Amino acid sequence: MIRDKNLIDQLAFFQKVSLFQGLTDEQIKKIVNTMYSVEVASREVITHEGAHEDTLFILLKGEVEISKRLLMPLFEGSVDKQEKSLIRLSEKNYAFFGEMTLFEDKPERSASVTALSACKLSVLQKREFLGILDQNPEIGSIVFKNIATELTRRLVKANKDILKLTTAFSLALEGE
Repeated sequence: MIRDKNLIDQLAFFQKVSLFQGLTDEQIKKIVNTMYSVEVASREVITHEGAHEDTLFILLKGEVEISKRLLMPLFEGSVDKQEKSLIRLSEKNYAFFGEMTLFEDKPERSASVTALSACKLSVLQKREFLGILDQNPEIGSIVFKNIATELTRRLVKANKDILKLTTAFSLALEGE
């Protein structure tokens, strides 16, 4: 992984990321100045489901796949290799992920993220993020509203997916 701190030149990109909607350029710069970028190779795992990390990622370039294990481990230390792809994201989506770790005391990744192509990601550490929000409550209010909006959107989609799966499962059981 290659690290780079110079992200301000990409301000136009960050303005399109829903995480920053409603913020002024100066407010976005305060956050971006605490971030760094990493480059990852194609097929490299960016983060693993279950990992204890506290970083948010913004996809600047490339394409990633977010996946979850199909089965939970049966016993401590066992790992099931079967994974289900949940979604693919590219820089065209102005995507961010890992935001749930910002709200937990002992964060644990809920999914794995793998680079499908060479990627460039912007990384925001929880400590730096919370420091900015403590010093700038207005930024915090806007960003937390944006995160809540995104989480709500994802929850609505998950609920629809669960309903489809439950319906299919019920129909399959009736057919037996």
